[in-house]
Amino acid sequence: MVKQKNYLPIVIIAFFVISVMTLAPSAQAGKLSGDTVKIGGIYSVSGVCAEWGTAAKISAEIAVEEINAAGGIGGVPIEMVWYDVGCKAPPAIPVVEKLAKQDKALVVNGPCQSSVCEVIFPKLNRLKMPMISFCSSKPGLSALSPWAFRNTLTSDKQLNPAITKWKEKYGIKSAVILYNSEDAVSTVEGKKIMPVLFKKHGIELKKMFTFQTQTVDFAPFMTEIKALNPDGIGVGSCYEAGAKIAIEAKKQGLNAPMLGGACNSTPGLIEIGGEAVEGYFGSTAAWIGGNPDPRMVKYLEKFKARSPGGKAPPYGGPRSYDNIYIIKKIMEEEGVTNKPGDLAKDRDKIRQGWEKLKDFNGISGMTTMDKNGDGVGGVRTLVVEGGKFIAK
Repeated sequence: MVKQKNYLPIVIIAFFVISVMTLAPSAQAGKLSGDTVKIGGIYSVSGVCAEWGTAAKISAEIAVEEINAAGGIGGVPIEMVWYDVGCKAPPAIPVVEKLAKQDKALVVNGPCQSSVCEVIFPKLNRLKMPMISFCSSKPGLSALSPWAFRNTLTSDKQLNPAITKWKEKYGIKSAVILYNSEDAVSTVEGKKIMPVLFKKHGIELKKMFTFQTQTVDFAPFMTEIKALNPDGIGVGSCYEAGAKIAIEAKKQGLNAPMLGGACNSTPGLIEIGGEAVEGYFGSTAAWIGGNPDPRMVKYLEKFKARSPGGKAPPYGGPRSYDNIYIIKKIMEEEGVTNKPGDLAKDRDKIRQGWEKLKDFNGISGMTTMDKNGDGVGGVRTLVVEGGKFIAK
């Protein structure tokens, strides 16, 4: 009688070995090379947009710390290399070159100002490095390069619902517009977007006025506007000028309610303008104050503990925070290696990831990129009531 051999243990062992050999590479697929994952940043913590740049820097730092505490990106901690360009385009040109060639950043978070983006976005075509702005809102800028993206909402998307509610609230039938002719987004808001939207909503445009960034005396403007007696005033400017315009209007007894562009919806407007900005309408690409989302509540606690005076951020803050998490998601999903020899390939993988990004659920809302490389999603209309912004 021949004794039958039991091959089952051998088969099990062989299966186990083959399985380990097969699964081992995929188990390591998410592990990145290197000591750190280098992410660049352009945060203007000085200059006319300092509040926005400071908020973006703090927010990105919070996200980086959270991600690193949880294991980093693919097991490797993030190293953020950032520069301050003072809200001006000329200093940003060598900075972009440095981030791409010397620092060898995989991707750059920022900048904020549309006037800066307008100058440096075209240079990305040569550098082939992805860059994601967190608050630039002048329409059309992302189309300057396939490497440029903006996780924000352009001014036309923000202003349309705000004008609707502004008109309903105050019965606006006529208005004037003041805008800063030296600032890119302010110019396009005042010269192109507001007039078109006013016409769409049946609001008569009585006159347009221009001023410059260094303008401090708005008395002559208010005197002429008072004589025109408009129902409302549209302002294309950053919050500093918006607040000063409101103060001068109040001083001259001009009660026409104001509507500001994308750069006005920030705590700085209220800080400077005080009672003069009560009733001031604006919009935001991130619901901040009063947002019950526990993620936003937690973020705000961390942010206020670091921000000057414990102030809440403008919407660029949450968008900058989300950018870091989106970058993490894309790097891990697209198979970025972080190997020096793969820098060009890794940057292109990140570019492709942003290009097809859809429905990322961040603290600023759902982020989806449109065909132009701009964010689309919800927008909140804000109005100053009782010394704070109230979402409408």
